[in-house]
Amino acid sequence: MDIISSSMEGGRSPRVKVMGKVIKFGRRQFFILSGGLTAAAAGASPILVPKAFAQSGAVPEFGMMERFTLDMGFRAPRGGPVTTLKDGTLLWVTTDPEAPYLSKSMYSISRLAMRRSIDGGKSWSAAQILQRGSKTFSVMSFALRQTQTGALVHVFTRSSGYDYETGLPEKSLRETYYQRSLDDGKTWTTAEKMPTGERYQGDILSMELLRDGRIVYPFCFLTNVSSQFAVSAMYSDDDGRTWMRSTSILRTGGGGFESGASEPTVAELPNGKLWMLIRAQTGFLWESFSEDRGTTWSTATESKFPSSNAPASMLRLKSGEIAVAWNPHVDSNYARQSLVIGLTDDGKKLKGLREFDFTDFTDDPAASIPHVTYPFLTETKEGNIAVSYNKGNWSRHNRPTLARINRSWILEKKDTVDLKVGRTGWHTIDPGPKREAAIEKYILENDKLWLEITQNPNNKNTTGIVRNIPLVQEGEIKFTVQSTKADGYLILGDSLLSPRNPDEGCLRIRFSEGKIYLAAGKEERLQNDRKTTQYTYLLHRVKEETEYPKPYGSGDELSISVKYQGGAQNAQVSVNGGPAVDLKISKILGLNYVALLAANGGNIRLHSIKTNLR
Repeated sequence: MDIISSSMEGGRSPRVKVMGKVIKFGRRQFFILSGGLTAAAAGASPILVPKAFAQSGAVPEFGMMERFTLDMGFRAPRGGPVTTLKDGTLLWVTTDPEAPYLSKSMYSISRLAMRRSIDGGKSWSAAQILQRGSKTFSVMSFALRQTQTGALVHVFTRSSGYDYETGLPEKSLRETYYQRSLDDGKTWTTAEKMPTGERYQGDILSMELLRDGRIVYPFCFLTNVSSQFAVSAMYSDDDGRTWMRSTSILRTGGGGFESGASEPTVAELPNGKLWMLIRAQTGFLWESFSEDRGTTWSTATESKFPSSNAPASMLRLKSGEIAVAWNPHVDSNYARQSLVIGLTDDGKKLKGLREFDFTDFTDDPAASIPHVTYPFLTETKEGNIAVSYNKGNWSRHNRPTLARINRSWILEKKDTVDLKVGRTGWHTIDPGPKREAAIEKYILENDKLWLEITQNPNNKNTTGIVRNIPLVQEGEIKFTVQSTKADGYLILGDSLLSPRNPDEGCLRIRFSEGKIYLAAGKEERLQNDRKTTQYTYLLHRVKEETEYPKPYGSGDELSISVKYQGGAQNAQVSVNGGPAVDLKISKILGLNYVALLAANGGNIRLHSIKTNLR
């Protein structure tokens, strides 16, 4: 099969030559056909065309947000850094053929493969191998960036193993190396060891290029406190030829495997101060600041960004804004079922936030849960944000994935969720032997299409579905719902909500036997360890309720308005234009997740959600 043209600009359809015949396809048919195939035209480099995913959310217009998977046929390759050259070419490095830390016997087959795209990530060249493992170490790529002078700097690790019995660096070895290219990655210097002075270093997702040309590479390292990591930074003033180390060491406490401060990311704020976000185990990312270009750093403290034990990644855009991508799922250690991206001018307040990929919940809480995690960011020549990340399961089936996101989609002030594109964007529980998944049924009444959520009669536990909405810091959310049986729930939160728990949320509306009950969750710390790592998070426990002053009839169409003022920590709820009831909300990042739950044989129906931001 030869791809004659993969351009989809200006209304042109892709053309594919099959057995000597040229066939035209529309966008959708082309993406379905081309997923995972390699074109091998005579005299040309093979082109790997990623398969397009259905978008999350209320399906953005074409060009606003698309996702592609890089399916090379390997079992579980790992996605790595993506960067943009001065001519607009995208470079993407992956670790093939699967995560090499799973077995020492795989060290020698691990490799770092770099691919090029000249069409914004729609198709990719054949792999150029940058590094290979050996019998004594595996390799993994973590940072790739072109400096102001055009030098390309690539940072990676050589790993000879982690001692799980003691968790001590003296018995573990994973060192950082770097290499440079002066011809856009065609040829590379011999790899040199990064002079961190540490034996075992963790994963890193970015390095920052300051406005004055300095490169700052934050890193984490295993300490002599059993299994605990700490953070520092390296910096270079000569395009990555030589490196110096910060005098600061940042810690976040904690205990157990992969605990402490780890996997930091750095961005330069408009005022020249450097902002660092750090992975930790307290349900939030931690942060630190530098006022001397990365030489020293302030004591790390908890930030306002809710996050599981997972890393974030930041990128300063040409506009001066900072893009931040992370996992906002906090109710358990390693919860990584949602990836969001936000924009901020100052590191304090987000201008917008959207979920760009997610996975469903499993029917068995003890089962391995698929993930979307480890985002790497770059800004394309056109001004879009490209995010490389991983989707699947590290050991069984992982696929490097690329999201191409238009900045204006993140900043949209108005958004409508309805059923015109079906149940797009909803997190559900996968059907399984426990029958925990909600029964989702379409209902057409009076020319209105509704989605009804009920329990499986063979499972009496609360069940439901969850989705992301644009981050509401100041604005109104309008719901059109019905509840014909007790109990139905409408819950709003500042992080990914559980489809099983009706008692956790920043704001809850409960429908029961013709009455409506309102409640705001109260802050409460909860410990939820997994295996050997200590993990706590901040939940919002729903306890006391207020009865809404007007009842409703079974099957009544309910128009519910939630006006939220984050600065005042206040929400006003009114139903069908009735009295507005004020609720005091905890200090949160904002409202950006909605759950529809059913319990006690009840149900809830949804027609639409409309968000209007101020």
